[in-house]
Amino acid sequence: MSTNPMELLKKKVTSELIQEQDGLSNEKSALLSKFYPIFLSILTAKPEFIQKLKEIIMPSLSDLLGHNEQIKTVFLANISTAKLIPFETEQIINKAIPKCLTALTNEAGNDSSSILKYLKQHKDSIQSLLPTWVMSLLTPVGLILNQQNLNTESNHSSVNFGRKMGIFPIIGFLILGLLIVWLWQSCHHQQLEVPVDDLDASVAQ
Repeated sequence: MSTNPMELLKKKVTSELIQEQDGLSNEKSALLSKFYPIFLSILTAKPEFIQKLKEIIMPSLSDLLGHNEQIKTVFLANISTAKLIPFETEQIINKAIPKCLTALTNEAGNDSSSILKYLKQHKDSIQSLLPTWVMSLLTPVGLILNQQNLNTESNHSSVNFGRKMGIFPIIGFLILGLLIVWLWQSCHHQQLEVPVDDLDASVAQ
């Protein structure tokens, strides 16, 4: 089983960002712990963001939220801790985003599909950590999938797999049927044929 992405980011990203001796280690750690499931959920809902963010030299929270300033303002107001003002919160998140992408790439692979597959393996644990305000803020604009959409997507994949598997027995029966018809026709044809030697003998008499 692959490493849980939350634990991965705490180990690879949080540990690096809280090294600064500014007396805010606990606040930074708490902030990042709240940010990670949001970040991962957005990438799951918008997998095209994975490559887009990678292509930006310094990807930011604005890039992650689709440059929607109203949403960003509400987002920062809700996620900021008591000792961190929104500006400081945004700066910390901006530093975390490229490091998160690097950690995910090293763990799952460089291509977006591999990272998305990795995130979907842990979608339930990620989804369970999302606060209500995030769902209310980001679901309407499509930046986060609600639980119903996640279940529908999962069920759709299962149905498609079942349909594909169900085709093989049908093909097998068709091939078997054609083979039986061919054998029957071959036997019937042989019964109707008159051997050439017997025909010549009859004519000679």
